[in-house]
Amino acid sequence: MTLKYLLKKPKTLFISIFTILLITSNSFSQSQDYGSISYNKAINISGKQRMLSQKMSKAFLLISKGIDSEEIKKELNSSKFIFEKQLDILSKNAPSSAIKLSIKDVKKSWVKFKGVISSPPNYMNSEEVMKLNTLLLSKSHELVLSIETSSKYNNQFFKNKNQDLANTINVSGKQRMLSQRLCLYYTASLMFPDQKNEHKNVMNKIFDEFDSVIGDLLINSYNTTEIEEELGNVMATWEKFQANKKGFLNGTFSLEDVFNTTNSLTKSFNKITGVYEIISKSL
Repeated sequence: MTLKYLLKKPKTLFISIFTILLITSNSFSQSQDYGSISYNKAINISGKQRMLSQKMSKAFLLISKGIDSEEIKKELNSSKFIFEKQLDILSKNAPSSAIKLSIKDVKKSWVKFKGVISSPPNYMNSEEVMKLNTLLLSKSHELVLSIETSSKYNNQFFKNKNQDLANTINVSGKQRMLSQRLCLYYTASLMFPDQKNEHKNVMNKIFDEFDSVIGDLLINSYNTTEIEEELGNVMATWEKFQANKKGFLNGTFSLEDVFNTTNSLTKSFNKITGVYEIISKSL
């Protein structure tokens, strides 16, 4: 199609120019990053939000049960601050309307949840925490998936080849949440004996998912020596629960032991997920 032909056909010229502008506009609007941070960083941060929802719930229940240590108080207060700060970072950098909508849903759930965990820790408020924590967790998880989906489209657009690693960051990061959720429901099973069977069923599902993912990550192709060593620490820490799953589900371990062990597991998977994120920068 020649320029001379286009000049003779104003309508054709308009359509052609419009098409070029549209393609150019789409090209510039599609960014390789999640605002000022990388997509993999955003997946890691949003994944931490899942964990924090359970960590705050666990701390609130433990305080309500009378385990009122400074460490647990610090966990609750710092987790509230970090959750809000990270949500603000994700909101300010959100690159698409779909992600912004997901963040809006998280904020709605967060307002209700924050109101409860900012109230006096007692039995009645703890019951409310158990009703609301899963909704906040669900909305936070949907945000992770929304960011991961956007990352997948981004990788296809720019012909990047590290989408598998983005998924690994999500899966590894989810282990942090599962370890905290395990402690939450272990505490709830002791605190609310009339709901013990219900909480025991949830614990069983969390336990099995956490255990199976450890095996999957052991054979991940992105593993480094540092990750393998940390996974070894995870298996050594997890072994006492794994070897006595029945006892765990029946509440035979002390709350202090479960609290310390699950925090250790969370710390290890936070380190592992961080290394996966670092690896993504070199690809």
